[in-house]
Amino acid sequence: MTFSLKLTKLSATLSFLRYRLPYWLGNKFRGGFGSVLLKAVCGYLKPRCESCSSSEDCLYFALYVRDKQKRGKSQPVRPLVFIPPFFGKSVSGSGKLELEINVFGDYIKYLPHIIYGLKFLGKVGLNTNSRYEIESITDLFSGKEIYDGESIRINSIKTIDLGGVEGRKSDAIRIEFLTPIEAKIPISLNYLIHMIRRRLILYVNEYGEGIVPDYTCKDEIMESEWKNHKLTHRSKRSGVREFYGCTGFATYKVKADKNAFKLLSIGELIGAGAKASFGMGFFRIVEM
Repeated sequence: MTFSLKLTKLSATLSFLRYRLPYWLGNKFRGGFGSVLLKAVCGYLKPRCESCSSSEDCLYFALYVRDKQKRGKSQPVRPLVFIPPFFGKSVSGSGKLELEINVFGDYIKYLPHIIYGLKFLGKVGLNTNSRYEIESITDLFSGKEIYDGESIRINSIKTIDLGGVEGRKSDAIRIEFLTPIEAKIPISLNYLIHMIRRRLILYVNEYGEGIVPDYTCKDEIMESEWKNHKLTHRSKRSGVREFYGCTGFATYKVKADKNAFKLLSIGELIGAGAKASFGMGFFRIVEM
């Protein structure tokens, strides 16, 4: 592929003495992390981010304030994405939760800020009944622990270039949609790859370089099962908004070129479709 985009993929193990968690956690981590990150990194009593001389070197500004793409006039995709598990129902109990984290471009340099923000959020809690501690953070590409609750091991971090990802060619593919994806059902494999490519182009334009090539794909759905979800998001800026997405699985009979299979493998890492910053659109490829 004729593009380059750096990705670091982490998994944080969060330990809860007890929790009472909602139907959907995507907005909890995005919004909650922002509120504690600002307190952690900004020394101003009344921050004015748009006029701050340090904005270009500020993780908070990149994640929550910057409102123009490098190419285009829309809001940019964000360099840090939290991917919590999707329950599809309210849950309560105690124990551990695995939170995946995608970091794009060179923003892994802010790892201490990411860890500190997550620790701070754990003390505040996702809600009054759900406080946690970070037990460890693992790099998913190297398989090594990079944070043990006390110290950071920078040398254990492995960043990959998504332009070099190889696809897995197959005549039959099963996709399991793990977090809600904003799309009408049934979702054809061709349209899923289209959504992956659209998301990838936005990230390449913002944090990478080059051009993402097109692809060809024809598919037939052999078996599928879907569930629709209404997701509520509350924020100080936008008030209450409702998103709609679906989860489920589909098995496809496929005839596609190598670019389609590469995009599909990249999609397993970065997801597909809109609302990336809320952890939406992530899926798993199951070998047939």
